[in-house]
Amino acid sequence: MDVVLGVSMAPETVRMVLVEGESAGGVTVDQDGFPLAGQTTAVAAADRVVAAILGTRESAARGGYQLKSSGVTWTHPAEAAALRNALAERKIENVMLVSSVMAAAALAQAAGSATNCARTALLFVEPSTATLAVVDTADGSVADVRRHPLPSSDEEALAKLAAMVSSAESMRARPDGLFLVGSDVDIPYIKPALEAATSLSVTTPEEPEMALARGASLAAANARLGAPSTIAMPYVGDPSAGGRELAYSAESTNGAGRGTAVDRKTASGERQNRRSVLAVVAVTLVFVGGVVALAIALALNIRPHAPQRPDITQNVVAPAKPANPARAASRPTAISGTTGCAGTSGHTASRSPSRNARN
Repeated sequence: MDVVLGVSMAPETVRMVLVEGESAGGVTVDQDGFPLAGQTTAVAAADRVVAAILGTRESAARGGYQLKSSGVTWTHPAEAAALRNALAERKIENVMLVSSVMAAAALAQAAGSATNCARTALLFVEPSTATLAVVDTADGSVADVRRHPLPSSDEEALAKLAAMVSSAESMRARPDGLFLVGSDVDIPYIKPALEAATSLSVTTPEEPEMALARGASLAAANARLGAPSTIAMPYVGDPSAGGRELAYSAESTNGAGRGTAVDRKTASGERQNRRSVLAVVAVTLVFVGGVVALAIALALNIRPHAPQRPDITQNVVAPAKPANPARAASRPTAISGTTGCAGTSGHTASRSPSRNARN
């Protein structure tokens, strides 16, 4: 069986998901996560992530599973740099690193396809920033990218998000629905305020905490299958990143001559400021998997959880913890919200909002 591995690195937690199919379009076969508590540096966190991936790889061949590709999404440039170095030290090649925004865009395209939306407004929320963009379902291209800082107060941040989505219907690309994804934020708390602020159908991942890992698997799978090159998008930069977002290419084969549109455009003016491998580029969002310019796939194998299922839990949690029983595979690109864009207003009830819960 072909499977794809997606990994999301957040400041406090790493989540891993195994998805059926070479294109990561099948059901979720297995998923797990582990805390990074006690990992005080990006290097320590990267080492643990690499160990988890290697543990999965080493036990995979015995189960007869073929991991066709793998993607890792990150939320801070230091994480990407540390992971790149850890992979290089162990001579592990072909690992795709993709920013969290790009992983969210890949998932938004899949969600648009599932809900019959021609174009989907993506709202990606982080603790201090929010990014609004429109993703075309047909080709994954992204338009009208807008990024804004969020106030520290929950109430003020919620009001800011509501204001952002209230203008979504007037965006130049004219979205048919809104897809909400977050990292280290409470999606069920945010969703009702957005539904009240827009007439667009609001959908969310069925398992918000696993969304970025799933998006990373989609991006990696499509990159491996040769998706078109990326498109440079206008971007309101994060002051902490100097208006730019970092992207890492682990490609070590004949892809050295390939790069994003922004790489080509800015190479002459900024070559002296770029690191040899960790390139600073303006945010580019994908023709889902147009992240080939950022990295390529990791071809590995996966061990079975039970005789017919891959297992990731024993590779990412403490060895003393007993393995969980095999769970029923979930639906591909499962979302919570509406069953379609055109003329649909029904929403799946979400759990009671809680300020303390963070996804």
